[in-house]
Parts: sequence; C-alpha cells; structure tokens
Amino acid sequence: MSQCVKATQNQDGSLRLEPDTQQDLQQCQFVLQTGAEVGNSLTTLTPAQGAEISAYVGAIWALAWGFKQIAKTLNSGDSQNED
Repeated sequence: MSQCVKATQNQDGSLRLEPDTQQDLQQCQFVLQTGAEVGNSLTTLTPAQGAEISAYVGAIWALAWGFKQIAKTLNSGDSQNED
C-alpha cells in the first residue's frame, strides 16, 4: 500500500521520512511504495516475458553476426583484388 511521507532533515544532515497526513498521492512530497507495487523488476517476469526478452537478445545477436559476416566477405574480396 502506498503511503505519503515527508522528508525532514536531522541535525546531522541525514533525512528522516515521516508519515504525512496527506491522503492524495498526487499532492504528496514523497510516495513510499512496497516492493509488490513497484513490480517492474527482472525478478517478477513471467516465463513468457523472459522468453520474449531472450528472443529479442538472440535476434540482435544474429543480426550483428550477419553484419560481421557481410563485412568479412566484402573485406576478403578487396584483398584478393589487390594481389
């Protein structure tokens, strides 16, 4: 559950978060959220989402490998013509 908090500075310069009486989260100075509310981390991915990310990484790797092979082919053709 999200909670409104306000920050006050201690004498040693550190900050202290205290509950705020403000109930409207849009008007809060700071909003404190639980880990379940944040939820956009790699540890909360579903297997389908993980597979999708893996497929994208694999596709980018394959594309880079393809560009490397094209560049290698073009460069090897140039060196044969120079001899």
